[in-house]
Amino acid sequence: MQPTSLWLARRRVALASPLVGMLTFIAQPAAAAGDPNADVNSANQNLHNAQAQAQGADAALRNAQAQLAAATAQLADLGQRITGLDAAIAGDTASLNTLRLQLDADRAHLATYLRQAYENGGSEADLVYIISAGDIATAIQRKVQVDHVATAAQQLVDRINDDTKRAAATLAQDDAARQQLTVAEQQAQTTRALIAVQEEQVQMADVAAHDAVQQAQTQLSAAEAALAAARAAGTVYLPVAGAVFTEDTDLTQPSGETAARINSFLQGTALAGLGDSFMHAEQQFHVSARYFVAHAILESDWGTSAIAQDKHNLFGFNADDANPYGDATSFPSFDACIQAVARFVATNYLSSSGPFYHGPTLRGMNVDYASDPGWAAKIASIARTIP
Repeated sequence: MQPTSLWLARRRVALASPLVGMLTFIAQPAAAAGDPNADVNSANQNLHNAQAQAQGADAALRNAQAQLAAATAQLADLGQRITGLDAAIAGDTASLNTLRLQLDADRAHLATYLRQAYENGGSEADLVYIISAGDIATAIQRKVQVDHVATAAQQLVDRINDDTKRAAATLAQDDAARQQLTVAEQQAQTTRALIAVQEEQVQMADVAAHDAVQQAQTQLSAAEAALAAARAAGTVYLPVAGAVFTEDTDLTQPSGETAARINSFLQGTALAGLGDSFMHAEQQFHVSARYFVAHAILESDWGTSAIAQDKHNLFGFNADDANPYGDATSFPSFDACIQAVARFVATNYLSSSGPFYHGPTLRGMNVDYASDPGWAAKIASIARTIP
């Protein structure tokens, strides 16, 4: 019988390690005090982080539970093997005792036989018995009988001796295997206890991670409510002058771009050759060409989106979240789209008399223009790359 595997006892478990630091995440306060849109953006990011943490915690918990189940199954298997080995040891012990009793009995019978043979004359009596035969055939037959009795007696003793030795060796092997299994069972019990402790820790971490999701969701709801209140109050984000294009750049001021520079930048893309269109929109409607090019790149993926290709719609105009492609407006050309959307943006978002005016900036537009609270930051990051 081979020694049992001790993989569970020797295996190092580290179920809780993937969660080290997982719950250090705490919903942070808004990045920009007094900026409801930034608050929503920050809360959205916090919620995303918390959900990612919770997913990781769920995965770690599933892994911990699987390892605990494996440890429990291994322990049960060891218990069954020990029970089976105990039964084998009991059977081997009974067989050995039976053989020993039989050996004692056969030895006694042999001793009795030898004693009787001696008392009857021993080998001389055997010789007399043989030669007293009336003929050679009978003498040979009697000789075979005498030899057979002696040989059979000795073979019987030898066989029982061999069986007893084999039974004793088997029992010794069973005892050794039983000791190994007992050690393995003790180690498996310790390992299972360790895994159970770690599984409990992981489960607590999982609960805390989901609590963090709820906290982040509550923060997001509060930020969205604050943003709605800011919209109702007509909050205005005034432009901030500077050499770098930001979310607070005045979109009604000239961008400093030229049609040639824009064409050079857009060459080789689906937007190639639209420099004149963007500059005309800036001059006619006072919508920064730098901003507008960045807007078109973001919304149309450089003019390659299905809405752009099929409907000449570079800005996702009227493409709501419910049915973006179906509800998106179709235009006869890219130029027609640029001019129409520029007029719409200028009238409704960048003009102080517009119904959605919150300042002539990307931050102001983001209040009502896009459902994505990070829209303004994305546009600004793209605009900064335009030469």
